[in-house]
Amino acid sequence: MKYNLSYFSSADGIEIPVYEFVPNIPVVSSIVLLYEIFGVTEHIKELSHKLSEKGFLVNVPDIFSRLEKNVSLPYNEKGFNKGIKIKEKLGWDLPIMDIVSCASLLKKKYKVSVMGFCFGGSLAWRSVQKSFIFDNAICYYGSSISDFINNNLNCPTVVYFGNNDKSIPADSVEKVKQFSKKQNSPVKIFEYANADHGFNCEERKSYHADSAKLAMDRNFTFLKEL
Repeated sequence: MKYNLSYFSSADGIEIPVYEFVPNIPVVSSIVLLYEIFGVTEHIKELSHKLSEKGFLVNVPDIFSRLEKNVSLPYNEKGFNKGIKIKEKLGWDLPIMDIVSCASLLKKKYKVSVMGFCFGGSLAWRSVQKSFIFDNAICYYGSSISDFINNNLNCPTVVYFGNNDKSIPADSVEKVKQFSKKQNSPVKIFEYANADHGFNCEERKSYHADSAKLAMDRNFTFLKEL
């Protein structure tokens, strides 16, 4: 698995590492991929590589690097607790600034999507509320999405939830559904009956192969609409 590790200057001048996965075929479009609270794990790298094989130029900005370099946490309670601490200390504004700064470089040549998982799913949702740079967004099981339903979405968006996900209760999902109906940009919300939080990640106990495949197939259909 090959990738390039480089740096870009965020809007405040801080240098942010970015993992770039370049297709071996003509580029279809680009994706800013946002990781879970576990950081740049092998799962995230493998997922980015698979997306690049489909023709997507994938950039993974290392948003945790403002506080700690090279964060890659295990998918267990210890890793979760540390990731939560980093997330809470980092806040929302700085990551979104870094995400938009990363996208602005890609936007010079390509259409740009944002795809996020867990913490990254909430960041993807928030990023398309706070900017107009993205052409579409894909948000996987972001537990904070329902906290951000006061600002419009500025591009077509897809959201995935698992019905067995206790971290995102049914009333939170319903809030997102009602909010989405009021948007000018199209929003599609998909729920997976047998899926839990993290159903896309093979390294987690909650991995659910059928839901993961169906969601990814939907992603490719959605991304081709650009």
